[in-house]
Amino acid sequence: MRGDEAKRVCPGINLVQVPVARGKANLNLYRSAGAEVVAILASKGKCERASIDEVYLDLTDAAKEMLLQAPPDSPEGIFMEATKSNILGLPADASEKEKNVRAWLCQSEADYQDKLLACGAIIVAQLRVRVLEETQFTCSAGIAHNKMLAKLVSGMYKPAQQTVVPSSSVQDLLASLPVKKMKQLGGKLGSSLQDDLGVETIGDLLSFTEEKLQEQYGVNTGKLHIRFDHIIYLPTTI
Repeated sequence: MRGDEAKRVCPGINLVQVPVARGKANLNLYRSAGAEVVAILASKGKCERASIDEVYLDLTDAAKEMLLQAPPDSPEGIFMEATKSNILGLPADASEKEKNVRAWLCQSEADYQDKLLACGAIIVAQLRVRVLEETQFTCSAGIAHNKMLAKLVSGMYKPAQQTVVPSSSVQDLLASLPVKKMKQLGGKLGSSLQDDLGVETIGDLLSFTEEKLQEQYGVNTGKLHIRFDHIIYLPTTI
């Protein structure tokens, strides 16, 4: 609700207003706070600001360095905050969560991409703790092989938690994802997919060929059709 609406429903509500300058919200305080967090994150990789309180961090080099020089090889030696990670695809048994996460983070038989993700999860946990200690701010994170996936899961578990997307979990994640949650499908195109083609999830979208989508929406827009096996993995990102 907007402030006036909230007051009508709850006359005793205390509304907090951001500072105002020249009749507009003055967000300098928030930008400065965000800059403090980014300065810490940037110690481990290149940052790309996405909004006033959101940033992508390329951890590729840092993860490769950890994997080469100090790989996680003992469940007991895993950084504590990293053991609280939410790793998609692991058994949902809460009583065994920490044990399962520790095992996943240091599995020797994992493929190279998942080993990089494990290192990335540990680095992110260390960064989040450092942010909390130095700024008193909490933050949530998504760790994946591209920005789209990282963004999708960053808000899955909040507050102050992190979620990891192993390669093996990508298909299940996207198959059940509401179509309007996908970047570029949240507006009119997403509504059209729902209304004209009955598409509710990305899994539903897969039942249509690229040719069918191009016939319906034109050649360029039809290319938005997603194939799970053709996902291009970009740098490990939070």
